[in-house]
Amino acid sequence: MENKHPQIEALLLAFGAMPVGQLVFFALFAGTWLIGGNVLIASHYKRIGKHWASGFKPFAFPFKDFNAKEWQLLLGLAVMSLAFLAIAMSLGH
Repeated sequence: MENKHPQIEALLLAFGAMPVGQLVFFALFAGTWLIGGNVLIASHYKRIGKHWASGFKPFAFPFKDFNAKEWQLLLGLAVMSLAFLAIAMSLGH
């Protein structure tokens, strides 16, 4: 029987070969960037009086109305998530 999804199998093999510490820091990287970024965008839209989900519409570009605090939070999210990614990469084979 032929495998219909070789890309998924290759992805599972790649993640399965990672040490546990590397998987943890990779998950921290992804979670920090995705969850933190979505919370930041939602709170930005709430601050300017729009529905919190306005940032999730196609072609929404919230960055033009960011205040200094939101830019600092975005920079902090980027630095923290990239630090988690760097640690994950350093724990690799």
